[in-house]
Amino acid sequence: MSALVYRVATAAVFTFVTVAAHAQDGPQGFSAGLAAGISSSPYVGEDDELGAVPFLSYQGNGFSVGTNGVSVTVLNRPTGQLEAVLTPRFTALSDPDSSALQGIDRDITADIGLRYTWSLAPETQVRATLLQEVTGEHDGQEADLQITQSLIAGRLPMQVFAGATWRSEELSEYMYGVLPGEAQAGRPAYAPGSTVVPYIGASAAFPLSDSTSLFGAVRAEFLQDAITDSPIIDDSASVGVQLGLRFAF
Repeated sequence: MSALVYRVATAAVFTFVTVAAHAQDGPQGFSAGLAAGISSSPYVGEDDELGAVPFLSYQGNGFSVGTNGVSVTVLNRPTGQLEAVLTPRFTALSDPDSSALQGIDRDITADIGLRYTWSLAPETQVRATLLQEVTGEHDGQEADLQITQSLIAGRLPMQVFAGATWRSEELSEYMYGVLPGEAQAGRPAYAPGSTVVPYIGASAAFPLSDSTSLFGAVRAEFLQDAITDSPIIDDSASVGVQLGLRFAF
């Protein structure tokens, strides 16, 4: 699978999770759609590209399953909700196009973990997620903390959010480093150690009918020096924009 497909698939998962995270109490049933995205790549020689991927999800009573992963509600209280999650992780380092990245080919992985969402106020949520890789590729961990504020921009309901993601040494090396077997002239082995990536963004969903909505999101990540010092990274920020249609049935 090409790096473009992985990059757009990542965009689709991000967009759908961002929008769906604010509809946990919504109607049960299937939803499907198409998400198009463009992202700036921080990797050496990788161009920004545009593509689209479909997605499918089912929201049940206390659980959801779909192309964005699986979640099961473990605890549900008025002030918070605890979920067990299984989620895919895509990477642009799968069959990359850049000649500077030849010899590097990372696989899709899966993470399992817990996600807790606090309702600090009717329109304010804090979400903490802890993940452990379970597919045997790197055995890394990730912790994410995000605060989201819902608001109305004119007549458009939207959410703005900010947060930070900590990644363990193993996951950071898998995402941003050069493994010893991938080193070559001009590309030494590199391990960034554990990393923290702050981010900001916004998402919105606009209903077109009772069963159809238009959604979109934008997200910017800011890479620390330990990441940008990698010989395969040449940018200190990454920006992604996604737009799509969602159908409920």
